[in-house]
Amino acid sequence: MSTNTLGPLVRLRGLRTEQLPAASASPDDLAPFLLAILQEAVPFIDSAAPKASGDAKPDPKIWKLKGTHTHPDSKAKVEVLERVIPAAELEKVESRSSAASEGGGESKGGGGKDAKVKGETWCCRRSVHADAAERGTASWEEFVAAFREEHAQSEKAFTPACLAAHEAQSWDCAGVEVEEGGVRWGRFKLVVEEMRHRIGKPVLKDRTFPVLQMTAAALGSGTGGEGGREFVVASIPVPDYGERSDKSKLAREKGAQVAFYVSVERIRGIGGGDGGQRKIEWLMATASDAAGVLPAWVQNLAAPAVIWKDVPLFLGWIARERGRRAQTKEAAPNGGGKKEEKAKSPDADGERAALPRVSSGVEVGSLPTVSEETSNDPELDAHTGPEVTTGVEVSQTAKVSGSA
Repeated sequence: MSTNTLGPLVRLRGLRTEQLPAASASPDDLAPFLLAILQEAVPFIDSAAPKASGDAKPDPKIWKLKGTHTHPDSKAKVEVLERVIPAAELEKVESRSSAASEGGGESKGGGGKDAKVKGETWCCRRSVHADAAERGTASWEEFVAAFREEHAQSEKAFTPACLAAHEAQSWDCAGVEVEEGGVRWGRFKLVVEEMRHRIGKPVLKDRTFPVLQMTAAALGSGTGGEGGREFVVASIPVPDYGERSDKSKLAREKGAQVAFYVSVERIRGIGGGDGGQRKIEWLMATASDAAGVLPAWVQNLAAPAVIWKDVPLFLGWIARERGRRAQTKEAAPNGGGKKEEKAKSPDADGERAALPRVSSGVEVGSLPTVSEETSNDPELDAHTGPEVTTGVEVSQTAKVSGSA
């Protein structure tokens, strides 16, 4: 991927709150902004596993293989890659963005004119799963429900280190459709999510991550995939959200340590032709900065060792959810027949709702403050799986004196 395909939006430095769309923005107003994010996110994530390539192998000069991992909760292996984007490349991106601003366009990057441009270290994981609702894998409907429809709440449910999730703001994207990468995209969602993660108490304080999160689904067939069976999720930091928006709750808490992560996730259906088994590719790339006293080099060293563990965490959780649903059905009168019929009715997109919906809101007032020790789910805490999502849970990698 050349420097010219990088952009100012999907960057670790993030956006300022004042750069977010107006709360009253209409779907037509939002369309150019959503397209701009897609134009950066789609080619970037594709560079890690090109759809046009038969083996989905990236250019080894750009993405370096860091290892392949296995876990009992996942039948699929997880491949981990790393890409370092030097500060010099990002300075060129910043220069182009500034030139566009001076020419009458709006500067899209965050951080202000005097902010120092820093390089980014991205980690990426890729796994390919059988499309089936069985232990060690998951169905397409389960991936859609967990990551397209209820991303933040699902992440909180299956990640022990995620202590709280709050949807602070949302926009109406109804009817927006755009073209990018030879695919027609729609079913957009645009929200500001605040997530709080434990990264290493008592040495390190919990971190709060305010991000602008965009989700988009393919509406037609794309290269190397299956028609309509693809979606992307892009998350962009909004580090000043707690200071600048009265809609913030977690980032505004007293003592909150705001941190950064940027990510692009692509989930798509592959295979299935000529009677072959349908599979699902799960691809996620992220760069993060825990801020505080934890050095960036320590975080970058630790990230490849933790990012892959999201896969067994999710698959272990979804297997337990299936077990709970089966027990509930058996305990219900008539085997839960009427409820089961309702659960199988098509949703608004014509897809089957395979998961119980995670509650859409978190009552922040009932949550512990950042200074308190908390536990997300006793069963998940007891599970031997690791704690990971943002790439900054590095308590087992380095010890840092002091609390920050």
